[in-house]
Amino acid sequence: MYMCVVTLTRWFPESARWLILNDKADVALKQLRRVAKMNGKEEEGKKLTVEILKSNMESEQLVINNRRSVFDLFRTPVMRKIACCTMLVWFSTSFAYYGLAIDLQGFGVDIYLIQLIFGAVDIPAKLLAFLFMSLIGRRFTQATSLIMAGSFNLVNIFVPKEMQSLRTLFAALGKGCLSAAFSCCYLFSGELYPTVVRQTGMGLVSTMARVGSMLAPIVRMSGDYLSFLPMTIYGGMAIIAGIAAFLLPETRNTPLPETIEETENRTIKDAEKAKDSKRADVALQETYLSLMKQTV
Repeated sequence: MYMCVVTLTRWFPESARWLILNDKADVALKQLRRVAKMNGKEEEGKKLTVEILKSNMESEQLVINNRRSVFDLFRTPVMRKIACCTMLVWFSTSFAYYGLAIDLQGFGVDIYLIQLIFGAVDIPAKLLAFLFMSLIGRRFTQATSLIMAGSFNLVNIFVPKEMQSLRTLFAALGKGCLSAAFSCCYLFSGELYPTVVRQTGMGLVSTMARVGSMLAPIVRMSGDYLSFLPMTIYGGMAIIAGIAAFLLPETRNTPLPETIEETENRTIKDAEKAKDSKRADVALQETYLSLMKQTV
């Protein structure tokens, strides 16, 4: 099977961007025209030339020549906030997800049944996450799913163990919210990091998720001393991460940033617009109050 997959990869096309940056623009042009034809855009494909491709990649070539490291994620204030918040979001999502998953026997229900429930709840959760991300936004979906997951975990602490059905319901809802949060993590983080450090940033947050999954079983052992402690920690971390997600900028219907400077400037402009909007609302309220006083 492995050899079959390796053999098939010989027919996978190379990235057009990679081909252009490695002086193979003519090959990239052929591939782009073939893709344009498949998408019903043959006329647009014919308009492409090697010169157009190279001119569009000049700025990216300059970016690649200036190599970036993980330290670039923490040098500027906006990138530092994005890096810290996304690290916390990924860590807490994985931490709470695996912490809940390894405690299946603690709900007092048949382990095979609860595995079926936990697996089935992922399907509607991910569909709802997709709808909310598309219609409302990534930040709202990310933050709300984490806060709801943490809340379900904390509520379950106060449910008596005799009420197995209710405990299982809250656990399944929490698991579904964490699945939705995981789905949002990949899309939201990829849109937050600029192109020059996107892979570096995604590697960093993925590492934090692995750390969270490794610490989850250790925290579970604290239940031998205080039964409510593991769920309190899992739920508390999820809620804290959800609050941190609200500090991140919204990326829905916005172009992907290419450079760190673009990310910094975009966030500063968004903050200025928010301040101007707030000032306009305050001025409108003052005008309304003054008119009301004159009327009286």
